[in-house]
Amino acid sequence: MERLKKINLKTVFPFLGLAAVIILFQVLTGGKVFSIRNLKAIMNDSFFILIGTVAFSFIMAVGNLDLSMGTVMAVSCTCAAFASGISPVLAIPAAVLAGLVLGCFNGFVHVHMGLGSLIGTMATQSVFQGILVLLLDGGTLAAPVSMLKWGSNGLKITVMILVSLVGAYIFNFTAYGKQCKAVGACSEAARLSGVSVKKVKYMTFIVMGGVVGLLGLFSLIRTGTASAATGGTLMMNVWCAALLGGLPLSGGSACRFRSAVIGSFTMAFLANGMTLMGLGTHDKQLIQGIVFLAAIAISFDRKNLVVIK
Repeated sequence: MERLKKINLKTVFPFLGLAAVIILFQVLTGGKVFSIRNLKAIMNDSFFILIGTVAFSFIMAVGNLDLSMGTVMAVSCTCAAFASGISPVLAIPAAVLAGLVLGCFNGFVHVHMGLGSLIGTMATQSVFQGILVLLLDGGTLAAPVSMLKWGSNGLKITVMILVSLVGAYIFNFTAYGKQCKAVGACSEAARLSGVSVKKVKYMTFIVMGGVVGLLGLFSLIRTGTASAATGGTLMMNVWCAALLGGLPLSGGSACRFRSAVIGSFTMAFLANGMTLMGLGTHDKQLIQGIVFLAAIAISFDRKNLVVIK
């Protein structure tokens, strides 16, 4: 009984949540969740969520947020589509470079202009949407058909594993990962101990931009087109995954990399389960909103009123 009392609900909740979602939809769908065909669909859903959440975990570790990731993905996808018209190979650096540039701009707005990450990325999101409208001119851009062959399951699984392993190593075993958590815990104490707080924060947005740029490339490979709707669900999915996994909004040493992985698969199984049950777009949005609210209620640290830096 004493051990049960010592168990922290916030630590156990992500594991229980993942197990509950899997069991619930396995029962409701008559065992369709673990069919080979459906597992491939889950892998496709988890690809974008997991990779996005891995990068987002660094931003959350310093106590920041990013509202612009979906628009960054759309702009990167569009740049890749333009570049693919010259050569499909050029789409790769074009997407990643576009993401890095936009991520750098986010860092500039937050670090050098002094705007909070929430307000700053809300403003840059509008800027990026304007850029997207100019690039697309109200239409869509198509990629060469040959690029669709790049989207093999083997490549996606390889990229997922590599990004997760590299992210886990940087987050847990490098000076930069430790500095992110130190800045999130107390930026002034981190500064006094020799950490370049501005540099650390700047890098989190650059990394986020580059990774989302990569997702823009894979979105182009998956759908064959770039449009204003690209990346429309990324932000909500990544935010939900991070919170369901147990990443605290306040950042700091309480951030665990495993939270990004657990939360991502929870969101992937949740989205897939709703699709299997034939729920419409509005029903899915309603359920995701409820899940998001519940995740915030559980993960929010009420002792720390200043959450977003």
